[in-house]
Amino acid sequence: MSLIALKNYSITKYSDTETCRVNDLIAIEEPLQIILIHSGKDQETPLTITMRSPGNDFDLAIGLLYSEGIISSINDIEHIRYCNTVAEENKKNTLKITLKPEVVVNLNHIKRSFLSNSSCGICGKQLLSQLCEVLPKQTFSQKIPVDFLLKLPEILKSEQLLFKHTGGIHACALVTSNGSLLTVKEDIGRHNAFDKLIGYQLTKKESFSNTIAVLSGRIGYEMAQKAAKAGIPIIVAIGAPTSLAIEIAKQTGICLIGFVKKTSLNIYTKPEYIKT
Repeated sequence: MSLIALKNYSITKYSDTETCRVNDLIAIEEPLQIILIHSGKDQETPLTITMRSPGNDFDLAIGLLYSEGIISSINDIEHIRYCNTVAEENKKNTLKITLKPEVVVNLNHIKRSFLSNSSCGICGKQLLSQLCEVLPKQTFSQKIPVDFLLKLPEILKSEQLLFKHTGGIHACALVTSNGSLLTVKEDIGRHNAFDKLIGYQLTKKESFSNTIAVLSGRIGYEMAQKAAKAGIPIIVAIGAPTSLAIEIAKQTGICLIGFVKKTSLNIYTKPEYIKT
């Protein structure tokens, strides 16, 4: 993530009874519209508009399409580009993704997936049963030393360039079970950061097996769902999990770890993956 996602503002700072004007770097928040071109290039479907930090937009879109089951691999995408037929100020905020002709797009599924309505009538149990019907089950034969897991938040923090400047950015890291850092992605939205991470790994055509996702915030069901869909067997987070995230982890075989501090952590599922 580059510094294009930051903007300098002049602010008034109060400290120790003194007031002064200082410059402060603030995280940029802008909309990204994603448009699908499918059915042999004959049909365009506006997919979604998401508020995000500019940068890694292709990774974000690819990861989102994969997490939502619209594509099954990077090979389903024929072309991805910024739209050049919109106003100049929006050219970096509109993406067009052309799917290969053989990719079948379920428009009803798209409408359901991207409908944000708190009164949709789906309870937690209904949502869980729907999710776990299609999510793959994880298997993991190694044992990860707990001492290694305790170090992961500091490793993530050391790579958070935008957070260092703003204090207002989420991040996700992907590390291997032997300790290698694969990538770190940042965004104002934790879901976006995770989609960027997944999209990046897909473009590299690398496997998610034997990897650990490290999250800067809490673990909601969407984050557990994205990990399960990608095949990430372990989630480590600085924050707390929700009940639905724990249930998804239980049913898909993910080891879910939260509240990671320097000397303590909570293992919510699959403790047999961890060597204490």
